[in-house]
Amino acid sequence: MDNSIGNERMETLRTGSVAPLLIDNSLSILNRTGAYYIAKDLCQEFVPEYARVRYWRLRSRPPEGLIRKIVARMMMLEINWLKDSEFCLIDNRDGDRSIRVFFDPLYVMRSVLTESDIVLCHDVGPLTHSKLYDSSTAENYRIAYEKIRRQRPGVVFVSEWSKRNFTSLYGSDFRFLKTIPLYVRTELFDGPMEAISGVDGPFFLTVGAFETRKNQMAALKAYRDGGFHALGVKYVLCGPRGDGHKQIIEFARTIPGVVVLGYVPDSRLRWLYAHAEAFLLPSLLEGFGMPALEAAYMGLLPIISEQSALVEAVSGVCVEVPPEDPQAISRALRSALFRSSQEKENTGSLLRELASRATKQRFLSQWKDLLLRPSEAPVRSPHPGPLRLSRA
Repeated sequence: MDNSIGNERMETLRTGSVAPLLIDNSLSILNRTGAYYIAKDLCQEFVPEYARVRYWRLRSRPPEGLIRKIVARMMMLEINWLKDSEFCLIDNRDGDRSIRVFFDPLYVMRSVLTESDIVLCHDVGPLTHSKLYDSSTAENYRIAYEKIRRQRPGVVFVSEWSKRNFTSLYGSDFRFLKTIPLYVRTELFDGPMEAISGVDGPFFLTVGAFETRKNQMAALKAYRDGGFHALGVKYVLCGPRGDGHKQIIEFARTIPGVVVLGYVPDSRLRWLYAHAEAFLLPSLLEGFGMPALEAAYMGLLPIISEQSALVEAVSGVCVEVPPEDPQAISRALRSALFRSSQEKENTGSLLRELASRATKQRFLSQWKDLLLRPSEAPVRSPHPGPLRLSRA
Protein backbone atom coordinates (compact mmCIF):
# COMPACT_ATOMS: atom_id res chain seq x y z
CA MET A 1 0.00 0.00 0.00
CA ASP A 2 1.11 3.52 -0.73
CA ASN A 3 0.74 5.21 2.67
CA SER A 4 1.43 8.59 1.09
CA ILE A 5 -1.96 8.38 -0.65
CA GLY A 6 -3.71 7.83 2.68
CA ASN A 7 -1.72 10.58 4.38
CA GLU A 8 -2.57 12.98 1.57
CA ARG A 9 -6.22 12.10 1.85
CA MET A 10 -6.24 12.55 5.64
CA GLU A 11 -4.70 15.98 5.30
CA THR A 12 -7.30 17.07 2.75
CA LEU A 13 -10.06 15.67 4.96
CA ARG A 14 -8.77 17.76 7.86
CA THR A 15 -8.65 20.92 5.76
CA GLY A 16 -12.09 20.28 4.29
CA SER A 17 -10.87 20.53 0.69
CA VAL A 18 -12.44 17.21 -0.32
CA ALA A 19 -15.71 15.52 0.57
CA PRO A 20 -15.67 12.74 3.18
CA LEU A 21 -16.36 9.14 2.18
CA LEU A 22 -19.52 7.31 3.20
CA ILE A 23 -19.63 3.58 2.46
CA ASP A 24 -23.07 2.05 2.05
CA ASN A 25 -22.67 -1.60 3.02
CA SER A 26 -26.35 -2.51 3.03
CA LEU A 27 -25.39 -5.48 0.85
CA SER A 28 -23.91 -7.25 3.89
CA ILE A 29 -27.27 -7.34 5.64
CA LEU A 30 -28.71 -9.59 2.95
CA ASN A 31 -25.85 -11.13 1.00
CA ARG A 32 -23.51 -13.79 2.43
CA THR A 33 -21.90 -14.90 -0.84
CA GLY A 34 -18.52 -13.83 -2.22
CA ALA A 35 -19.73 -10.24 -2.50
CA TYR A 36 -20.06 -10.15 1.29
CA TYR A 37 -16.37 -10.94 1.79
CA ILE A 38 -15.35 -8.33 -0.76
CA ALA A 39 -17.42 -5.71 1.06
CA LYS A 40 -15.99 -6.83 4.38
CA ASP A 41 -12.39 -6.48 3.16
CA LEU A 42 -13.08 -3.03 1.73
CA CYS A 43 -14.66 -1.86 4.97
CA GLN A 44 -11.71 -3.17 6.99
CA GLU A 45 -9.38 -1.20 4.73
CA PHE A 46 -11.20 2.15 4.82
CA VAL A 47 -13.33 2.27 7.99
CA PRO A 48 -12.95 4.16 10.27
CA GLU A 49 -9.67 5.79 9.22
CA TYR A 50 -10.80 7.13 5.86
CA ALA A 51 -14.56 6.62 5.73
CA ARG A 52 -17.80 6.18 7.64
CA VAL A 53 -20.01 3.16 7.00
CA ARG A 54 -23.75 2.64 7.12
CA TYR A 55 -25.91 -0.47 7.00
CA TRP A 56 -29.25 0.61 5.54
CA ARG A 57 -30.89 2.71 8.25
CA LEU A 58 -28.78 1.29 11.07
CA ARG A 59 -25.89 3.64 10.44
CA SER A 60 -22.59 2.03 11.47
CA ARG A 61 -23.96 -0.93 13.43
CA PRO A 62 -23.92 -4.17 11.41
CA PRO A 63 -26.70 -6.54 12.54
CA GLU A 64 -25.90 -10.20 13.14
CA GLY A 65 -27.75 -13.44 13.80
CA LEU A 66 -31.53 -13.40 13.91
CA ILE A 67 -31.59 -9.60 14.03
CA ARG A 68 -29.78 -9.47 10.69
CA LYS A 69 -32.42 -11.70 9.07
CA ILE A 70 -35.22 -9.55 10.44
CA VAL A 71 -33.54 -6.35 9.27
CA ALA A 72 -32.87 -7.89 5.84
CA ARG A 73 -36.56 -8.62 5.44
CA MET A 74 -37.51 -5.09 6.53
CA MET A 75 -34.99 -3.57 4.13
CA MET A 76 -36.32 -5.59 1.20
CA LEU A 77 -39.90 -4.70 2.12
CA GLU A 78 -38.94 -1.02 1.91
CA ILE A 79 -37.21 -1.51 -1.43
CA ASN A 80 -40.11 -3.50 -2.86
CA TRP A 81 -42.74 -1.02 -1.66
CA LEU A 82 -41.06 2.35 -2.20
CA LYS A 83 -38.69 1.49 -5.07
CA ASP A 84 -36.83 4.74 -5.94
CA SER A 85 -39.47 7.06 -4.50
CA GLU A 86 -38.20 10.36 -3.10
CA PHE A 87 -40.09 9.65 0.12
CA CYS A 88 -37.86 9.18 3.17
CA LEU A 89 -34.57 8.63 1.34
CA ILE A 90 -31.57 7.72 3.50
CA ASP A 91 -29.25 10.64 4.28
CA ASN A 92 -31.35 13.14 2.38
CA ARG A 93 -29.89 16.11 4.24
CA ASP A 94 -28.95 19.57 3.06
CA GLY A 95 -25.23 20.09 3.14
CA ASP A 96 -24.29 16.40 3.09
CA ARG A 97 -21.14 16.44 0.94
CA SER A 98 -20.22 12.79 1.44
CA ILE A 99 -19.16 10.76 -1.56
CA ARG A 100 -21.21 7.61 -1.20
CA VAL A 101 -19.72 4.28 -2.22
CA PHE A 102 -22.37 1.61 -2.85
CA PHE A 103 -21.28 -2.04 -2.88
CA ASP A 104 -24.26 -3.08 -5.01
CA PRO A 105 -26.51 -1.14 -7.43
CA LEU A 106 -29.70 -2.29 -5.67
CA TYR A 107 -29.10 -0.07 -2.64
CA VAL A 108 -29.04 3.21 -4.55
CA MET A 109 -32.83 2.94 -4.73
CA ARG A 110 -33.46 4.12 -1.17
CA SER A 111 -30.59 6.61 -1.00
CA VAL A 112 -29.63 9.96 -2.35
CA LEU A 113 -27.43 9.41 -5.41
CA THR A 114 -25.35 12.07 -7.15
CA GLU A 115 -22.76 12.19 -9.91
CA SER A 116 -19.98 12.35 -7.30
CA ASP A 117 -20.93 8.95 -5.87
CA ILE A 118 -19.48 5.53 -6.80
CA VAL A 119 -21.32 2.24 -7.42
CA LEU A 120 -19.71 -1.21 -7.50
CA CYS A 121 -21.29 -3.36 -10.20
CA HIS A 122 -20.68 -7.12 -10.23
CA ASP A 123 -22.86 -7.75 -13.28
CA VAL A 124 -26.05 -6.64 -15.02
CA GLY A 125 -27.48 -10.15 -15.06
CA PRO A 126 -30.96 -9.20 -13.83
CA LEU A 127 -31.26 -7.12 -17.01
CA THR A 128 -29.41 -9.19 -19.61
CA HIS A 129 -30.46 -12.60 -18.21
CA SER A 130 -33.75 -11.71 -16.53
CA LYS A 131 -35.15 -15.24 -16.95
CA LEU A 132 -32.59 -16.46 -14.40
CA TYR A 133 -34.12 -14.23 -11.71
CA ASP A 134 -37.53 -13.83 -10.17
CA SER A 135 -39.56 -10.99 -11.65
CA SER A 136 -39.33 -8.81 -8.51
CA THR A 137 -35.51 -8.95 -8.46
CA ALA A 138 -35.27 -8.16 -12.17
CA GLU A 139 -37.63 -5.22 -11.83
CA ASN A 140 -35.83 -3.78 -8.79
CA TYR A 141 -32.48 -3.87 -10.53
CA ARG A 142 -33.97 -2.32 -13.66
CA ILE A 143 -35.18 0.62 -11.56
CA ALA A 144 -31.86 0.86 -9.70
CA TYR A 145 -29.83 0.92 -12.93
CA GLU A 146 -32.18 3.50 -14.40
CA LYS A 147 -31.48 5.73 -11.40
CA ILE A 148 -27.76 5.21 -11.98
CA ARG A 149 -28.21 6.11 -15.65
CA ARG A 150 -29.94 9.35 -14.71
CA GLN A 151 -27.38 10.47 -12.12
CA ARG A 152 -24.22 9.26 -13.96
CA PRO A 153 -22.00 8.44 -10.95
CA GLY A 154 -18.67 6.67 -11.18
CA VAL A 155 -19.07 2.92 -11.69
CA VAL A 156 -16.54 0.23 -10.75
CA PHE A 157 -16.76 -3.23 -12.32
CA VAL A 158 -15.20 -6.53 -11.27
CA SER A 159 -14.51 -7.55 -14.87
CA GLU A 160 -14.24 -6.11 -18.36
CA TRP A 161 -17.01 -8.53 -19.31
CA SER A 162 -19.40 -6.84 -16.88
CA LYS A 163 -18.33 -3.39 -18.02
CA ARG A 164 -18.92 -4.28 -21.64
CA ASN A 165 -22.42 -5.55 -20.86
CA PHE A 166 -23.16 -2.40 -18.87
CA THR A 167 -22.03 -0.03 -21.63
CA SER A 168 -24.04 -1.97 -24.21
CA LEU A 169 -27.13 -1.00 -22.22
CA TYR A 170 -26.27 2.46 -20.89
CA GLY A 171 -23.33 3.80 -22.88
CA SER A 172 -20.21 5.30 -21.34
CA ASP A 173 -21.29 8.83 -20.38
CA PHE A 174 -20.61 8.44 -16.66
CA ARG A 175 -18.20 10.22 -14.33
CA PHE A 176 -15.93 7.23 -14.85
CA LEU A 177 -16.11 3.53 -15.66
CA LYS A 178 -13.30 1.53 -14.09
CA THR A 179 -12.54 -2.18 -13.78
CA ILE A 180 -10.92 -3.48 -10.60
CA PRO A 181 -10.65 -7.28 -10.86
CA LEU A 182 -11.29 -9.44 -7.81
CA TYR A 183 -8.72 -11.51 -5.96
CA VAL A 184 -8.10 -14.98 -4.59
CA ARG A 185 -8.93 -15.29 -0.90
CA THR A 186 -5.72 -17.20 -0.14
CA GLU A 187 -6.81 -17.85 3.45
CA LEU A 188 -9.21 -20.38 1.94
CA PHE A 189 -6.20 -22.52 1.03
CA ASP A 190 -4.26 -22.15 4.26
CA GLY A 191 -4.56 -25.00 6.71
CA PRO A 192 -4.96 -28.77 6.71
CA MET A 193 -6.92 -30.80 4.18
CA GLU A 194 -9.65 -33.23 5.10
CA ALA A 195 -10.42 -36.13 2.76
CA ILE A 196 -14.06 -36.86 2.04
CA SER A 197 -15.46 -40.32 2.59
CA GLY A 198 -16.90 -41.84 -0.58
CA VAL A 199 -14.86 -39.64 -2.91
CA ASP A 200 -12.11 -41.95 -4.05
CA GLY A 201 -10.41 -42.36 -7.39
CA PRO A 202 -10.56 -39.71 -10.14
CA PHE A 203 -13.37 -37.15 -10.10
CA PHE A 204 -14.51 -33.92 -11.72
CA LEU A 205 -15.46 -31.00 -9.50
CA THR A 206 -18.02 -28.20 -9.56
CA VAL A 207 -18.03 -25.56 -6.80
CA GLY A 208 -20.88 -23.09 -6.76
CA ALA A 209 -24.39 -22.50 -5.48
CA PHE A 210 -27.00 -24.96 -6.68
CA GLU A 211 -28.97 -22.54 -8.81
CA THR A 212 -30.26 -22.26 -12.35
CA ARG A 213 -27.70 -19.75 -13.56
CA LYS A 214 -24.78 -22.02 -12.61
CA ASN A 215 -26.12 -24.51 -15.18
CA GLN A 216 -25.36 -27.69 -13.25
CA MET A 217 -28.11 -29.42 -15.23
CA ALA A 218 -26.07 -29.26 -18.44
CA ALA A 219 -22.94 -30.39 -16.58
CA LEU A 220 -24.79 -33.38 -15.10
CA LYS A 221 -26.10 -34.41 -18.51
CA ALA A 222 -22.58 -34.17 -19.93
CA TYR A 223 -21.22 -36.43 -17.19
CA ARG A 224 -24.07 -38.95 -17.57
CA ASP A 225 -23.97 -39.12 -21.36
CA GLY A 226 -20.18 -39.28 -21.46
CA GLY A 227 -20.13 -42.67 -19.73
CA PHE A 228 -17.64 -41.50 -17.09
CA HIS A 229 -19.13 -43.61 -14.32
CA ALA A 230 -18.25 -46.74 -16.31
CA LEU A 231 -14.67 -45.44 -16.46
CA GLY A 232 -14.55 -45.21 -12.66
CA VAL A 233 -14.70 -41.39 -12.66
CA LYS A 234 -17.03 -39.58 -10.25
CA TYR A 235 -18.52 -36.11 -10.39
CA VAL A 236 -18.59 -34.06 -7.16
CA LEU A 237 -20.78 -30.98 -6.72
CA CYS A 238 -20.66 -28.74 -3.66
CA GLY A 239 -22.05 -25.38 -2.68
CA PRO A 240 -24.99 -23.73 -0.92
CA ARG A 241 -28.58 -24.02 -2.08
CA GLY A 242 -29.94 -21.31 -4.36
CA ASP A 243 -32.83 -20.71 -6.73
CA GLY A 244 -33.63 -23.93 -8.57
CA HIS A 245 -31.66 -26.19 -6.21
CA LYS A 246 -34.41 -28.76 -5.78
CA GLN A 247 -34.54 -29.72 -9.45
CA ILE A 248 -30.74 -29.89 -9.72
CA ILE A 249 -30.28 -32.09 -6.65
CA GLU A 250 -33.12 -34.42 -7.57
CA PHE A 251 -31.66 -34.91 -11.06
CA ALA A 252 -28.15 -35.42 -9.68
CA ARG A 253 -29.34 -38.22 -7.43
CA THR A 254 -30.59 -40.20 -10.44
CA ILE A 255 -27.12 -40.37 -12.01
CA PRO A 256 -24.66 -43.06 -10.84
CA GLY A 257 -21.29 -41.66 -9.85
CA VAL A 258 -22.52 -38.20 -8.88
CA VAL A 259 -21.73 -37.06 -5.32
CA VAL A 260 -23.75 -34.11 -4.00
CA LEU A 261 -22.06 -32.60 -0.94
CA GLY A 262 -23.81 -29.27 -0.50
CA TYR A 263 -21.82 -26.76 1.55
CA VAL A 264 -18.40 -28.04 2.68
CA PRO A 265 -15.93 -26.50 5.18
CA ASP A 266 -12.68 -25.02 3.89
CA SER A 267 -10.61 -28.05 4.90
CA ARG A 268 -12.67 -30.30 2.65
CA LEU A 269 -12.85 -27.75 -0.15
CA ARG A 270 -9.06 -27.55 -0.18
CA TRP A 271 -8.88 -31.32 -0.53
CA LEU A 272 -11.36 -31.32 -3.41
CA TYR A 273 -9.48 -28.65 -5.33
CA ALA A 274 -6.19 -30.47 -4.76
CA HIS A 275 -7.39 -33.90 -5.97
CA ALA A 276 -9.89 -33.26 -8.78
CA GLU A 277 -9.10 -34.07 -12.42
CA ALA A 278 -10.69 -30.86 -13.70
CA PHE A 279 -12.99 -28.06 -12.58
CA LEU A 280 -16.32 -27.73 -14.43
CA LEU A 281 -18.62 -24.71 -14.43
CA PRO A 282 -20.59 -24.06 -17.66
CA SER A 283 -22.37 -21.14 -16.00
CA LEU A 284 -24.94 -19.08 -17.86
CA LEU A 285 -23.96 -15.92 -15.98
CA GLU A 286 -20.96 -14.81 -13.89
CA GLY A 287 -19.88 -11.28 -13.11
CA PHE A 288 -16.30 -12.35 -12.44
CA GLY A 289 -15.78 -16.08 -11.98
CA MET A 290 -14.22 -16.57 -8.57
CA PRO A 291 -14.55 -20.40 -8.49
CA ALA A 292 -12.55 -20.67 -11.71
CA LEU A 293 -9.83 -18.44 -10.26
CA GLU A 294 -9.76 -20.53 -7.08
CA ALA A 295 -9.36 -23.66 -9.19
CA ALA A 296 -6.52 -21.98 -11.08
CA TYR A 297 -4.82 -21.10 -7.79
CA MET A 298 -4.68 -24.84 -7.08
CA GLY A 299 -3.48 -25.63 -10.60
CA LEU A 300 -6.80 -27.25 -11.54
CA LEU A 301 -7.86 -26.95 -15.19
CA PRO A 302 -11.12 -24.95 -15.54
CA ILE A 303 -13.70 -26.13 -18.11
CA ILE A 304 -15.94 -23.10 -18.35
CA SER A 305 -18.44 -21.18 -20.48
CA GLU A 306 -17.01 -19.70 -23.64
CA GLN A 307 -16.59 -15.92 -23.95
CA SER A 308 -17.60 -15.36 -20.32
CA ALA A 309 -16.25 -13.54 -17.29
CA LEU A 310 -14.97 -16.94 -16.14
CA VAL A 311 -12.56 -17.02 -19.08
CA GLU A 312 -11.39 -13.50 -18.32
CA ALA A 313 -10.78 -14.43 -14.67
CA VAL A 314 -8.23 -17.09 -15.67
CA SER A 315 -6.74 -15.08 -18.57
CA GLY A 316 -7.91 -17.63 -21.12
CA VAL A 317 -5.95 -20.54 -19.63
CA CYS A 318 -8.89 -22.93 -19.69
CA VAL A 319 -11.10 -25.03 -21.91
CA GLU A 320 -14.05 -23.04 -23.23
CA VAL A 321 -17.35 -24.80 -23.91
CA PRO A 322 -20.76 -23.70 -25.17
CA PRO A 323 -22.73 -23.81 -21.91
CA GLU A 324 -25.93 -25.24 -23.40
CA ASP A 325 -24.26 -28.09 -25.30
CA PRO A 326 -23.81 -31.16 -23.03
CA GLN A 327 -22.09 -33.10 -25.81
CA ALA A 328 -19.39 -30.43 -26.16
CA ILE A 329 -18.97 -30.34 -22.39
CA SER A 330 -18.63 -34.13 -22.34
CA ARG A 331 -15.90 -34.02 -24.99
CA ALA A 332 -14.03 -31.39 -22.97
CA LEU A 333 -14.23 -33.56 -19.84
CA ARG A 334 -12.91 -36.58 -21.72
CA SER A 335 -10.03 -34.58 -23.18
CA ALA A 336 -9.11 -33.26 -19.72
CA LEU A 337 -9.27 -36.73 -18.21
CA PHE A 338 -6.84 -38.26 -20.68
CA ARG A 339 -4.17 -35.55 -20.61
CA SER A 340 -0.63 -36.71 -20.04
CA SER A 341 1.12 -36.08 -16.73
CA GLN A 342 3.34 -33.52 -18.45
CA GLU A 343 0.34 -31.66 -19.87
CA LYS A 344 -1.27 -31.54 -16.44
CA GLU A 345 1.93 -30.28 -14.85
CA ASN A 346 2.52 -27.57 -17.46
CA THR A 347 -1.05 -26.30 -17.34
CA GLY A 348 -1.12 -26.43 -13.55
CA SER A 349 2.05 -24.36 -13.26
CA LEU A 350 0.72 -21.72 -15.65
CA LEU A 351 -2.61 -21.52 -13.81
CA ARG A 352 -0.97 -21.18 -10.40
CA GLU A 353 1.32 -18.45 -11.68
CA LEU A 354 -1.47 -16.31 -13.14
CA ALA A 355 -3.75 -16.81 -10.13
CA SER A 356 -0.98 -15.79 -7.76
CA ARG A 357 -1.06 -12.30 -9.31
CA ALA A 358 -4.71 -11.78 -8.32
CA THR A 359 -3.90 -10.64 -4.79
CA LYS A 360 -5.99 -8.85 -2.20
CA GLN A 361 -3.18 -6.30 -1.90
CA ARG A 362 -3.46 -5.40 -5.58
CA PHE A 363 -7.25 -5.16 -5.32
CA LEU A 364 -7.18 -2.90 -2.25
CA SER A 365 -4.38 -0.81 -3.69
CA GLN A 366 -6.49 0.02 -6.76
CA TRP A 367 -9.46 0.94 -4.58
CA LYS A 368 -7.23 3.04 -2.36
CA ASP A 369 -5.85 4.84 -5.38
CA LEU A 370 -9.38 5.51 -6.60
CA LEU A 371 -10.82 6.75 -3.30
CA LEU A 372 -7.89 8.39 -1.52
CA ARG A 373 -5.99 10.28 -4.20
CA PRO A 374 -7.76 13.66 -4.28
CA SER A 375 -5.54 15.26 -6.90
CA GLU A 376 -6.56 12.85 -9.64
CA ALA A 377 -10.30 13.06 -10.15
CA PRO A 378 -11.50 10.42 -12.61
CA VAL A 379 -12.81 11.64 -15.93
CA ARG A 380 -15.53 10.32 -18.17
CA SER A 381 -14.39 7.15 -19.85
CA PRO A 382 -14.35 6.49 -23.59
CA HIS A 383 -16.36 3.55 -24.87
CA PRO A 384 -14.23 0.41 -24.38
CA GLY A 385 -13.21 -1.72 -27.33
CA PRO A 386 -14.15 -5.37 -27.66
CA LEU A 387 -12.63 -7.74 -25.14
CA ARG A 388 -10.47 -10.36 -26.82
CA LEU A 389 -10.19 -13.65 -24.98
CA SER A 390 -7.97 -16.52 -26.05
CA ARG A 391 -9.25 -20.05 -26.37
CA ALA A 392 -7.22 -22.70 -24.56
